[in-house]
Amino acid sequence: MIKKCMVFICGAFLLALVDSGVSHARTKAGATKSAVEDTVPRSEYEKLKQEVEALKAQVQILIENETWERESLPQAQAQKTQEAAAETSEQGEKTATARAETAPAAPKKVSPEMGLKEGDREKEAEEAKIELDQFLRSQKVLFKRGDLQVEFIASYAQDTSEISPYKVRARAASAGVLFRYGLIDDLELDISVPFNFQELELDTIQPFFAREGFRRQDGSGLGDVSGSLRWGALHEEGLVPETTLSLNVKSDTGREGRGLTSVLGPSVGSNLLIVDPSLGTGFWNVGGSVSLVKTVDPVVLFGSLGYNAVLEDGRIDPGDQIPYSLGMGFSLNDRVSFSTALNGAAILRDKIDGREITGSGRDIHSLNLAVTVQVAKGLFVEPFVNFGLTEEATDFFAGVNVPYRFDRQYPLPFFR
Repeated sequence: MIKKCMVFICGAFLLALVDSGVSHARTKAGATKSAVEDTVPRSEYEKLKQEVEALKAQVQILIENETWERESLPQAQAQKTQEAAAETSEQGEKTATARAETAPAAPKKVSPEMGLKEGDREKEAEEAKIELDQFLRSQKVLFKRGDLQVEFIASYAQDTSEISPYKVRARAASAGVLFRYGLIDDLELDISVPFNFQELELDTIQPFFAREGFRRQDGSGLGDVSGSLRWGALHEEGLVPETTLSLNVKSDTGREGRGLTSVLGPSVGSNLLIVDPSLGTGFWNVGGSVSLVKTVDPVVLFGSLGYNAVLEDGRIDPGDQIPYSLGMGFSLNDRVSFSTALNGAAILRDKIDGREITGSGRDIHSLNLAVTVQVAKGLFVEPFVNFGLTEEATDFFAGVNVPYRFDRQYPLPFFR
């Protein structure tokens, strides 16, 4: 830079010198001595002129180079920055691919939110969708091969009814565990193991039957173990809803009790009730159902319809059941979802020795409200409340579900 400045100053000085009047003049005859002394020889003039022209050309080149460098510097820097960013992005993608391919041997970088390896965007999207769809876990298949979720369930129910001349109060509490396991993609196995407590209170509401007095009986133990095999037949696409087919089985492992059983009393037209708490139905159930889920953003609509055949036991053939549900839900944010559903079942008439019992058919309808909250990765808390809408339905039923989804996969070797 100093050298450029010196050249520039010298050139300017020479230009000023030339312009100031130093010129070549021819010596004419009769010129005075002083005029001859003020002139410059032609050879020196030509030499000086060439040097000035060379200096002017050099100064012009320097000025043009300096201007070009100033204009091209930002563009060069921008181009270098873009090339560096592209190179970094390409190296990052190659690194992420290499890490995904060598996941068992390479150390994992954990995301603080979802616990996933960086760069595995497809898996991250699937994980996020499963978290958001937890309130739909009973309506469709959520888990892939080897995925396991354990759900802890605690509930309390209360019901009051009148069977003349008695007033009956029933209280029940239940605690259980539900296992959900992905056998293969789109095929899920659910197993439920409940532990129940039931208390029955019987009191008379008419003085004439006061001699029956007040009775209370309770019982506790293992309830009816049940299981279901669910298959995701169709995935939601366009107008086609998510379609899930289920095969359901319920055992009679709950201690068989008669609950409230009406028998003919000693006087004509009177009824006597046998108080015998039951922890299960005492009958095997086998059935199937179909569930539909359709997203109408931001709301998810769902519904199901099924049929359960209650197997005959001896002379008694309990009425078969036609359960249904219809509801909707939506996510308030990425951690909280709200859902509401109308649940019900039509129970056909009981039979004894092949003959239907008049008035034994029932219609059970209830309204269920639930909020699903993700409190940690894979851990959810879902409080719910259920209100009976018909006389046969339980008056009040509330509880909490706590699903926990394991981060690891546990595939069975014989399921591919």
